[in-house]
Amino acid sequence: MDKNRTTENCNLCGACNLNCPVHAILKKETAGPRFKAFLEKKKSLKEIFFLCTECGSCVQDCPANIEIDCLKARKELVQQGHETKNNKVMRDNIKDAGNPFGISGPKQKNQKINRYYT
Repeated sequence: MDKNRTTENCNLCGACNLNCPVHAILKKETAGPRFKAFLEKKKSLKEIFFLCTECGSCVQDCPANIEIDCLKARKELVQQGHETKNNKVMRDNIKDAGNPFGISGPKQKNQKINRYYT
């Protein structure tokens, strides 16, 4: 990630909130990308980082092209033991059925999917 595009350079103008689908649905400032940028600037990880679709509309609308690294924040949260119930279910589904939905299907011969999740 380009150092100039990190949240350290964000002025919190709020343009990122304009087309964010999460902000549009929940209609809460704390659900939008501006609040995530604020938290990232403060080096404060909260479970709100799981509320992101990774669609990129926040970067598209940002005049400075700031990128909020929600995936990195999520990874750190999981490593700290903070994970949503749905994420745990999805991870278990991938491990057991080979897909995030838990739909059983024909397994490929010698499939080694479990090695990635143990």
